[in-house]
Amino acid sequence: MIKKESRQVSTATFRWIRSIFVILWCHFSVSLLCFNVLFDLVFFGIPFHFFRWIGAFSEEKFACYINKLINWTTPIVLSTPMVFSGTNIYCNNIDLLFESKSDNSLLLANHGSRIDWMVGMFCGYTTDVGGKSCARNRVGFVCEGILQFMPIVGWYRKFINNDIFVWRSFRQDKPTIENNIAQFHRVGAKRMLFLSPEGVIVDFSEQDKEYIKSCQKFCVSQGYNAFDYVLTPRYKGTSCLANQVVSGGPIVSICV
Repeated sequence: MIKKESRQVSTATFRWIRSIFVILWCHFSVSLLCFNVLFDLVFFGIPFHFFRWIGAFSEEKFACYINKLINWTTPIVLSTPMVFSGTNIYCNNIDLLFESKSDNSLLLANHGSRIDWMVGMFCGYTTDVGGKSCARNRVGFVCEGILQFMPIVGWYRKFINNDIFVWRSFRQDKPTIENNIAQFHRVGAKRMLFLSPEGVIVDFSEQDKEYIKSCQKFCVSQGYNAFDYVLTPRYKGTSCLANQVVSGGPIVSICV
């Protein structure tokens, strides 16, 4: 009996110590991420924008240097967590992924995880999928407007990655979407653009449950069966985003 209690105490102590190390590791990793992003933003991003503002960089040259900066930052940000976590990514249609990477593409994705953006960034960056060589393509996201004000990471997504930030008002978002896409087309910069038309991640709080019920009522009012596992897409903004592939490239519905 005494030995059993001893084992229980030692097991509980081990779990407690492990939890402390996990928390410390997470904070350390986030700190490194923020430091790296801040360094790139201050020492490269701001000077690039300044040189473009004074006319030293053309739009094409600015886009080229920003792409190089993103390609330098991406593996630094992604490699450590993906390698240490033993991440494996499975794809059921490699040919379609190759097509999406070789041209402008619009990817209508679910948003069921807070780290699925890392999978998208990795898929665009990697030049080897399943042992086959493929093109590297820039990755962008349609994001909540408030995220651009997030210190360091939000600023990077706004001023370096040039993501599309929307406020869920079609009248306000339509010019933002069109101008952003037109800017990339003007300089000939290709991009895999991820859109989560369902909107938010649902955490099953009371507010989220009400949101699901509202979406189900909307389905019924439109003559559809109520959705059980997805939310209702915001179709107006999606119609604008189709300009992403106006000169060619696939529109793909994916599940990450």
